[in-house]
Amino acid sequence: MTGPSASVAAQVLSWCARTPDAVAVEQGARRWTYRDLEHAVAGVAGELRAAGVGPGQVVAVTAHRGLPLAAAWVAVLANRCILLPLDPALSPAARTGMLARGGAGWDLRAGDVDARAHPGVPVLSVSGGPCASRPALGPVPPPGPTEAGYVFFTSGSTGEPKAILGRHRSLAAFLPWLAATLRVTPDDRVPHLAGVGFDVSLREVLLPLTAGARLCLPPPGLLSPGDVLAWLADAGSTLVHTVPTVARAWLHFAPEGIRLPRLRAVLFSGEPLTDTLIRRWRAHLDYRGVIVNQYGPTETTLIRCWHPVDHPVPGIQPLGRPIPGSEAWIVDPQGVRAPAGTVGEIVIRTSYGTSGYLGEEALTAARFTFGPDGEVTYRTGDLGSVDEHGLFHFHGRSDDQIKIHGVRFHLHGVEAALEAQPGIDQAAVTAEPGVDGSPPRLTAHLVLAAGYDRIPAGLRAALLNHLPAAAVPSRLLAVDALPRTLASGKLDRPRLTTASPSAPHGITPAASHPKDTS
Repeated sequence: MTGPSASVAAQVLSWCARTPDAVAVEQGARRWTYRDLEHAVAGVAGELRAAGVGPGQVVAVTAHRGLPLAAAWVAVLANRCILLPLDPALSPAARTGMLARGGAGWDLRAGDVDARAHPGVPVLSVSGGPCASRPALGPVPPPGPTEAGYVFFTSGSTGEPKAILGRHRSLAAFLPWLAATLRVTPDDRVPHLAGVGFDVSLREVLLPLTAGARLCLPPPGLLSPGDVLAWLADAGSTLVHTVPTVARAWLHFAPEGIRLPRLRAVLFSGEPLTDTLIRRWRAHLDYRGVIVNQYGPTETTLIRCWHPVDHPVPGIQPLGRPIPGSEAWIVDPQGVRAPAGTVGEIVIRTSYGTSGYLGEEALTAARFTFGPDGEVTYRTGDLGSVDEHGLFHFHGRSDDQIKIHGVRFHLHGVEAALEAQPGIDQAAVTAEPGVDGSPPRLTAHLVLAAGYDRIPAGLRAALLNHLPAAAVPSRLLAVDALPRTLASGKLDRPRLTTASPSAPHGITPAASHPKDTS
């Protein structure tokens, strides 16, 4: 990955000039050409300038997945403002918190949006549609090494989301690398399915537009998990990004015989990817295209490791190797580089990172080291190892290790073992603190496969073939669905303890301490 010569907005506008009549964005019967997109971007950018919004100001863009969102995002970046995407579906309290922690100076409402205003943050409403009467956008200069470009929040899947200040240059470098690696062409059709506030939306919205491809938007409102695969097929999607928990839900509710004939690559990230999910994806959809496992915290700009999965290994798949412009290594608890095969903390160094956490200087100083020319070193808090082939492997979070009867393990490994068993579609495991010095108690929350109305008999005994006895959950609960975060769709672990078991399986609510059903 070499230094980019053009900003993200300039990359989009170059396609507006090269292929003005090609379709850039579509949502159902509505379509914008690249000429329409350029006019829409110019309209929003003009509204921002007329309101006195200048470079370096944080602009919260409140918009549903739709055509106006694409124009608003590009316009904010073209004006050298700092983009803060907000989902209109957020609760008033969540919106207020994110506007404050993100340092928003403006709340730009693009399209048809109904959300409560926040005192002290002026609202600017725009249609976000093409406006040919606006002056054309002038040249957009390349970004500086550390110039701020966007604010996104961590997923919140394991705690309170943190605001991260991303950089223009990092995003401007990542998108062309991804387009070249995936060989994206104007024939590609890329869906936007991620939550508006999830940083993966940057990739879904901007990858096609910086590569002359087509951005495909689902119908207004939320698609149910059972409808997503059918819509992807109807939209002719060629490249799809998703989170393993989301993909499992799609497959769980998908009708038999569904196919995605044009899909050529599916990219997984955000959670451990297992061989079980890969096999189910290929078998259920008769899919023969590329599957890629990706790794990279929001703190390091989307992804930093890449691994095409040609032949899945049992259990959790490797994270892969660092992408160009990045390197990674493993350190021991004292911060010393560890040899191959040793489990330790994953450290990432890249020329294309972020500028740390907004308003959390102490945490930024503890996790980030900033070098010359924009270089960033980040301690991830993830545990990993490197094998003899140079592949990185994930071993869980450093702060979620479980120790029972002297045995240390991570919940991800227990969940992978559960999902490999017949009758189990999805699994999530929680650990309740022990009482009076007793060890933690593991509870498995299970979504059963079609055709199963009870947790399979002998499940715990089968797990003993793959896990130490201390890692086998003492409670097994069948649930209709696993809770997911609004933005990312990742497993929402804090909500697992309040999730209610589903009624048809003969299991009483968790508060009643149901006995094992296996």
